[in-house]
Amino acid sequence: MRTVFHTAMFAVMLMAHASLAAEIRPRALFEPEPGKQLLIIGQDLGAIGGFEAPNNSGYVDHVGIRPGGVTTYLSLPALQGMLKKVNLNSGDLHAQGIIDNPVFRESVLAIGLHFVGQEKSIAAGKQDEQVKALAEWVKGAKRPVFLRIGYEFDGSWNKYDPEAYKQSFQRIVRLFREAGVKNCAMVWQSCTSPVRGYKTRDIHDWYPGDDVVDWMGYSWFLNAKEQVELTERLLAFAREKGKPVMVCEAAPQGYDTGNLTNRSIYGGKDSRPRTPEEIWKDWYTPWFRYVEDNKEIVRVVAYINVNWNSQLMWGPPYRNGYWGDSRVEVNPVIKEKWIEKISSAAWLNASPELFQKLGF
Repeated sequence: MRTVFHTAMFAVMLMAHASLAAEIRPRALFEPEPGKQLLIIGQDLGAIGGFEAPNNSGYVDHVGIRPGGVTTYLSLPALQGMLKKVNLNSGDLHAQGIIDNPVFRESVLAIGLHFVGQEKSIAAGKQDEQVKALAEWVKGAKRPVFLRIGYEFDGSWNKYDPEAYKQSFQRIVRLFREAGVKNCAMVWQSCTSPVRGYKTRDIHDWYPGDDVVDWMGYSWFLNAKEQVELTERLLAFAREKGKPVMVCEAAPQGYDTGNLTNRSIYGGKDSRPRTPEEIWKDWYTPWFRYVEDNKEIVRVVAYINVNWNSQLMWGPPYRNGYWGDSRVEVNPVIKEKWIEKISSAAWLNASPELFQKLGF
């Protein structure tokens, strides 16, 4: 009895500490009120739906709940996908199209800003005009925007130089501030990847400074032990710095919600059948549990709702690994469980009051 009592008391103390920490830490830009988490859906027009064909069979078309935010991607220096629709073999991207679509008039926008190979050029000021153009566009969006600057900076596939990356991050933030942009939260996103993240470098090497980072972020695709360990390190750093955290990218890699299978992420071999209940138990249950257990600091959650198999970048012959199909709407059991989960009062979806609740 003594052991059980002490264990229970320890759990209560931990919860009290987390609650106190959430109260002490100042609320960040566009951070939901305590106890709430903002749901974002991505990551291309077809995935989120709500557009004309062929992008009219996505999340909002089948789930029927407009998400609190949607994800898109832009790249420097060309700013592809900002004013005109573009497809880079991974679905249609069109930031202005999202802003103009009344379906998403009450949703925030999360932007992944890609500049692989450009960090030294940006740091040297050679892309200031493009950054200023992006800043003016963001200001004109007239809604909360989360800008993931050089997302997954520590992914070995991006090959970002840490010093140049930090300088480019700092320069982009400075130019946004000089342009008077008030509706943009700057997100510093680690890949937290147990597969291809850097094994010998610490994420601190890429940290551009407390004064320019509003949010920290991470990616989560595998419920593996190392995935949890790497995420724990990111969350510990965020707690140390007093920054809220955003799940910037998440999807059940290796699972196919349409065909009800699970395959090796390395080339898609060794397919095995899984029931929808098993898929939910395998991936969604531990994923939701983790973000909810850490909700005092994990404040925004972005899910990737896409049929990866259908896209040239991610589909056969799976040169970039096997990703599967992460659409929640293609199986009735998974869809029902998803709607039940994200319809609770703890999750923020689109509403006329959403922007006000986020302090915008």
